[in-house]
This record gives sequence, structure tokens and C-alpha cells, in this order.
Amino acid sequence: MGRSEHNREAYRVLFGYVGAGVQILAALLILMSFPVIPLWLFAGLVVFLAVSTWWSWRKFSANFMMPTLVGTAQAVLWMMLVGVGVGIVGWSK
Repeated sequence: MGRSEHNREAYRVLFGYVGAGVQILAALLILMSFPVIPLWLFAGLVVFLAVSTWWSWRKFSANFMMPTLVGTAQAVLWMMLVGVGVGIVGWSK
């Protein structure tokens, strides 16, 4: 009972795949919202997506959950800005 049977490398690979998937989902959400959001918002989201994705994968070796956390933050930011901006405020092209 004293020895853990969990493989740290397996968790690292798993969280890498999940993080990549969440970041791809966030990228697709941003790219598909291009027709309905202003150009300045689209450009800002694309820059944020690129910088935060690059940063999260640089930190991946030290913290294997970083791409998953950053991908979730990217998707939440999209929901807040595009959902509120288009749905409530009425931003549109």
C-alpha cells in the first residue's frame, strides 16, 4: 500500500492531449465567431490565443496542467466577450 501505482508520465501525456484539445476548441470558437464580432475584438482574441498558447506550452514541462488551464481560460474569455458582447450588448459587424 505504500507504493503509488500512478504513472506520472501517463498523466503528463493525458493532460497534454486534453490541453491541446481544449485549446483547439477555443481556437475554433474564436475563428468561427469572425462573421459576428467586430474586427478589433477578433484580432484581440487571436493575439491572446496565440500568446497564451505559446506561454502554456513553454510551461508544460514544469506544470503539465498548464495547457488545460490556459485552454479553459481561453474558452471562458471567448464566452464572456462574445456571448455578452453579441448577445447582450449587441456588438455585430
